[in-house]
Order: sequence, then C-alpha cells, then structure tokens
Amino acid sequence: MAAFPTVEEARPSRGGRPRDPSRDGVIRAAILQLLADVGYGALTMDAVAAEAGVGKATIYRRWRTKQDLVVDTISDLTAAEAQSPDTGSLEGDLRELLHTLVGVVNGPTGAATLSLLSTVPRHPALAEAFRNGPLAVWQQSFDRVWEKAEARGEVGAGFRTSVAAESIGALIVQRWLLTGLPVDVPFADEVLDTVVMPLVRASV
Repeated sequence: MAAFPTVEEARPSRGGRPRDPSRDGVIRAAILQLLADVGYGALTMDAVAAEAGVGKATIYRRWRTKQDLVVDTISDLTAAEAQSPDTGSLEGDLRELLHTLVGVVNGPTGAATLSLLSTVPRHPALAEAFRNGPLAVWQQSFDRVWEKAEARGEVGAGFRTSVAAESIGALIVQRWLLTGLPVDVPFADEVLDTVVMPLVRASV
C-alpha cells in the first residue's frame, strides 16, 4: 500500500521569519470560525487577520495562499485530534478512534470541514491538498490500528484494505453529512458492536 505523506511532508516551505507559536491557537480559531460563518469562497487572508486580531504580515508569513491556510489548519488540528490509540486490543482502539471522530465532526474542525465540502469538487488543487492532508491523517490513524491488530493476530493481512475496513468510519460520515440524525458516542458504539466487530470476527 502506498504511504500517505505526513502533514509536514505535504506542506510546502514558505520561508520568511519563523512562526510565533503563541499566536497559532488564536489564528486557527479565527480560520475555523470564518470557514463555518462565511465558507471558503468568501474567506480572505485579510479577514483572518482581522478576526484573529493580528497584523496581515503575521498571516502572510505563515501561508502563501488561502488554500495553504485552510488545508494546513485543518490538517494540523486533525493530526492533534486523530492520534492512533493503543489500548491493547483492536476493539478498544477502534472504539477510541470512533469516539474521537464523533468529537471532531461535532466540533469546530467538523463545522469548518462541512463548509468546505461543496467547494472541494470545483477546486481540483484544493481537493488534492485535502486528500493529502486531513484525509491522509485519518487514514494513517486507522492504518496504525490495523497494523497493531495484524501483529496481535486479530485480523488477517488483507483486512485493512477490504471494503469491511473502509465501512468503519463511513456510517458515521454518512449520518453526519446526509441524514441530520445525531452523531454521538452511543451511535459510534452501536456501529462498532453491531457492524464492525461482527465483520472483523467473520474475517478471521
């Protein structure tokens, strides 16, 4: 399976003066808020600076383009949120990861991502950056869970690339995007207990 680029590998070098890490949190919060409020099309670098209460130069030192700004922000936050768990069992790891996914889709990162989804198909470069950023982060987290499960003998070597494995997060994402029904921890547990784990056990 081809390796996905890490967030750092996917991000181009921007040069300029080093970042002031103390400002990163407020800038990220401003970006997410504006994405949720006005969407990608109306988002501007100047608006981010104004919302964050920083100078324009602070924004332009970090990112060359609006696309870089958006994808970097969501990728960085996703990488912080989607840490691969290590509970000692596949069921425990998947439960933690699905609970994390529930938290993400219901939080600021989820709201910002939702605002991007209508834009991504019309911007191929943004779609590619999104695949190599936020989506790659989640793929890496699930891959690490499958690798540990394979090492423990809980699944076979081919399971991680199966349709059954792909379905794990799909039910949560489908409910989030299409049905309008609550995406919560009880639903994630039901998906794991009634769909995912039976598929895993049937594959062994």
